[in-house]
Amino acid sequence: MHVNVSSVNVAIANAASSAGASSGSGAGAGAGSGSVTYYGGGGGGGGYSPPMSTGMIQGLYVDAGKRFKKTAYEATRTRMRRVVIQAFCIDDREVPHPASQVTPDRDIDDAYDGELYRCLAGTYLSATIAEFDGKVDFSGGKALVCRKGDALAHMPGGKVECRPQRPGRDCNERSLLRRFGAGIKVLTMVMTETYTAYREEEERVSGSTTVTTAMSLDGGVGGIVY
Repeated sequence: MHVNVSSVNVAIANAASSAGASSGSGAGAGAGSGSVTYYGGGGGGGGYSPPMSTGMIQGLYVDAGKRFKKTAYEATRTRMRRVVIQAFCIDDREVPHPASQVTPDRDIDDAYDGELYRCLAGTYLSATIAEFDGKVDFSGGKALVCRKGDALAHMPGGKVECRPQRPGRDCNERSLLRRFGAGIKVLTMVMTETYTAYREEEERVSGSTTVTTAMSLDGGVGGIVY
């Protein structure tokens, strides 16, 4: 079979010329059409530069998120404390008089159920309660004020409160003062304290954000998807 060598040479030359023209115009025509532009190098292989993505994602919703704030609230706690108590009876002129002890014992047993102090009719009882560490010191004590006609009483378990006096014979309070005198009481008491505490509360941030952005997605093997 006869092959025309000159025709083959012309065909190869034309193909090379077309490839060169296509390579030279790739940066202009190729970029505009969204194709990938390849750059060849002399003997060193080649690389590519993907086109800038122009794809837009509209109306992307972004949650503004959460935050926490500290909120103060009033709380109570109960503790057992060793305390010392003294009591006075206050008349209508606001003059204090010693309260009458119902029992001569200074140290009160936890199981004791009864009155500690009483007052004459027409006066009200005011007690001072302070922590006891072996020394009697009322300087940092707290006051407990009862209504007229109330006694200061102790209940099993360490509870101390004002409650109506038990009926007694005439001059009972004066008689008690003559027998037992004025004195203090030491006991273990259940004390309920009120204090300010804080808790964290979730606060929803008002509003949200809508953004517009461009995104380029890598299509994996096969090229760039955009």
